[in-house]
Amino acid sequence: MSRIAKFAFVVTFLSFVGCDYINPEEEIPAYLTIEDITVNEEYAQLTDAWVYVNENLVGVFELPAHFPVLEQGNSNIRVVPGIKVNGIAVSRGPYPFYQHWETEVNLEPGKTTTLEPETSFREGLNFRWEEIFESASTTIEPYDSAQTVIIKTDTISDAPSSTAGLIIIEPDSTIRVQSVEQYSLPSDRDVYLELSYKTDHYFEFAWHIQNLSDGSIREARIYQFNPTDGWEHIYIYLSNFIDDYNVVNNQFRFLFGSNNLTSETKHIYLDNIRLIHY
Repeated sequence: MSRIAKFAFVVTFLSFVGCDYINPEEEIPAYLTIEDITVNEEYAQLTDAWVYVNENLVGVFELPAHFPVLEQGNSNIRVVPGIKVNGIAVSRGPYPFYQHWETEVNLEPGKTTTLEPETSFREGLNFRWEEIFESASTTIEPYDSAQTVIIKTDTISDAPSSTAGLIIIEPDSTIRVQSVEQYSLPSDRDVYLELSYKTDHYFEFAWHIQNLSDGSIREARIYQFNPTDGWEHIYIYLSNFIDDYNVVNNQFRFLFGSNNLTSETKHIYLDNIRLIHY
């Protein structure tokens, strides 16, 4: 065989087998769709689904989500509810107090399965502070002004529950309210404060830390809330702040405050306040 014939044979052979070796046939995935994760509790705002297939993490998907899965056949699907930690879009994480949701799915290449996950609070949680504004009295009181009043109202059509708390900020005035109780908090487990809110004005969330040895009190700002178009729900991770203090010698009281320098009356609505840890 001439050298030209040999070269032609090699090229012809590679055209049949080489492409499969260099560009192997791609596996056809199955697909999963998750529109939302239903919370069987009060108002929540879950943003992500952490999805495990046969205990392998296939991805973290912003809801609603449609995504491929390379597994095939009968498979275990586990969905972990995810949140924006501290309301920050780039700080995502699973919420440790919601149950995981699991199901068995027969994954078929090219076919889409729609999942409808549900979740609720885990057992064994310690709800240290819970204010849903349904009792005759509230667990929030004025801090330094008798004129600051939080009003229970049931006239808000878009409220997440039947009643909510309303703080009215008159023009050129300052308001501050605080939790009635102060709390001892753990440093060895996750601690979150979550709440629903709607506001047409900036306000701040802070806490007072009282040293039980000498009675001294310090104040530290934690978060600033911006005006919203509607109701929002936020999950504030407190453990990073708690690490700055000796929890044996300190107790914590929570505050909300705002300074209205405008000529218009402003409003802050609060609901579903929960201080949670294991």
